[in-house]
Amino acid sequence: MNTHTHPDYDLHMPKIFAYPFQVGIGTILLTIFVFILLQKHPVIAGVLGGISLLAGIAYVTLVVIVKRFTNLERRLKGRDRFLAGLPLQGHEMILDVGCGNGILLLEAAKRLTTGQGIGIDVWTEGSGENRPEKFQENAEIEGVADRVSLQNEDMRQLPYDDASFDLIMSGLTMHHLSSGADYKKALGEMARVLKPGGRLAIYDEPFTVFFCARLLRKEGLDVEKKEKDMVFGRKKGSSS
Repeated sequence: MNTHTHPDYDLHMPKIFAYPFQVGIGTILLTIFVFILLQKHPVIAGVLGGISLLAGIAYVTLVVIVKRFTNLERRLKGRDRFLAGLPLQGHEMILDVGCGNGILLLEAAKRLTTGQGIGIDVWTEGSGENRPEKFQENAEIEGVADRVSLQNEDMRQLPYDDASFDLIMSGLTMHHLSSGADYKKALGEMARVLKPGGRLAIYDEPFTVFFCARLLRKEGLDVEKKEKDMVFGRKKGSSS
């Protein structure tokens, strides 16, 4: 039985990012130790000490970026701004690509009446708190469990028929793709299963959004609106 009263949309950082203070102090001490140990070899000491210091700075900087990226308040504000750009009428079939714990799809599902939402993601052993059970728990808490379903699918090879969805959206997911070819496959698949007149919307970091906007145009979609961290495209034609 689910005893929670509020949905859990937190993104828990991997343990590797949990030690910025320790790494920062350790880096300083290691750099000092290198200079003391190799004081008769200043060039070598400078190179090794510099490498140690730069590695520590890079780690701490990455932790700061990841914490900002996963901040729940920031993500909720981004979600609300993103969904405000999608004029849902209630009857739509929605596909959320990389749905995670449901932060995007479950809020959109509150606006559905006869429509349905499908969330897809690839669940792995390293997903941590970002797992199917968390999506289902959040759906029950949000009161939309009857309007959404969850499937384990790869965005680069969608199992759906052509022109199946009125709206396809993706939030903070596309940047996980590792190559331009993967981006092209994923967006090509999304365009394929999108109905004529349907919308494809992406919310992500700026470079990813810029790249996706270019690919959407190549897939024949009209880019209706583009901001730094989100883009809204529409497939040509009219829905039946």
